[in-house]
Amino acid sequence: MVRAIVLRLRDKRRVFQIISLAISNLGFIRILKTGFVCPFLYCHGCPFAAFGCPIGIIQTFIIYGRPPLFTIGLLGVYGTIFGRALCGWACPFGALQDLISHFRHGRNHKARPVWYTKFIVLILSFAAAWYFLDTAFCKLCPSGSLFGAIIFHIINPAYISALSSYFYIHIFTLALTILLGALISRFWCRYLCPLGAISGMFNRISIISINLDPERCLRCNDCLESCVMGISRVEDIGRSTDCILCGRCIVSCGSKALKYTLNIRG
Repeated sequence: MVRAIVLRLRDKRRVFQIISLAISNLGFIRILKTGFVCPFLYCHGCPFAAFGCPIGIIQTFIIYGRPPLFTIGLLGVYGTIFGRALCGWACPFGALQDLISHFRHGRNHKARPVWYTKFIVLILSFAAAWYFLDTAFCKLCPSGSLFGAIIFHIINPAYISALSSYFYIHIFTLALTILLGALISRFWCRYLCPLGAISGMFNRISIISINLDPERCLRCNDCLESCVMGISRVEDIGRSTDCILCGRCIVSCGSKALKYTLNIRG
């Protein structure tokens, strides 16, 4: 019975991730290349991208000295509804890291959770845009490497003969992230994703959440053992800025102390 539940939840998440990737690439139809603010990290440098990366958009507004009010407002709406759930259920680069973990043999390396590093990346990304008047983060982003730089050159092979140093930097950051992701599950999401930092701040107030029933909890820590984000306290599930609400903890909980909830306050 438990195994069937695992398959159902895992398969639902895989389906959502595939649909999300497909929708993100509807930009191959010109009328659907909207540039609308994407709720997760997906590079609008991809020739097929239908949406705009929020981190890239905010950097551009900073460069031109304009407040990105619409983008920030939309991120607030996304965060209030989903918290960081889209990291676990929709982000294509997060799905890639799940795939890497799926093929990894042996136990996951136990890394100490360091929640603040992604906030440092967030601040540095915007500070660099202001100081250098350039989208510096985009030139290092591994998601942009995979879905932007690599796809662009595959679609436009004529540019391969004139590759810049930025392309090789992209390849290096992507390779390094994949390598670290093979050692530590969801490495990028845990420590470096600036959009994850923004979305994670809404986990405590988001409509979609995971709640703990303390009367059912046996303190067996099976939920923490299954967590790909390295959350170390049961009380932080669904609330920590690291929680991506993927649902693995719900499946692993034999006492059914954890469940998805809709926190709608009247």
